[in-house]
Amino acid sequence: MYVSPAVRTIVDDPLEDESVTLLVEVDDDYEPGVDSVAKRVETLGGSVEDRCRFGTLVVSISQTAVGELCELDGLAVVETDNAVTIDPDGAGEDVEYDIE
Repeated sequence: MYVSPAVRTIVDDPLEDESVTLLVEVDDDYEPGVDSVAKRVETLGGSVEDRCRFGTLVVSISQTAVGELCELDGLAVVETDNAVTIDPDGAGEDVEYDIE
């Protein structure tokens, strides 16, 4: 499973009382399917905001629950919703800015 650098940062240092919107892609070969993953997201206190093509769920969830989300079976990719935005240099969430 691929977990983006931004999501790994959230797992390592979640902010209390803050939520995050994630794109959760379910593995094509996962037999229980996307609906099963959506139900498990809800048991973690998250909500499925949208369903996209290719078995991807748009999930809103507490940052403190992201680690548990990443441990669910059947996931292929977990990344922030910024991963699909295109900024001026086209790098999406992989850009790390030097803030001094």
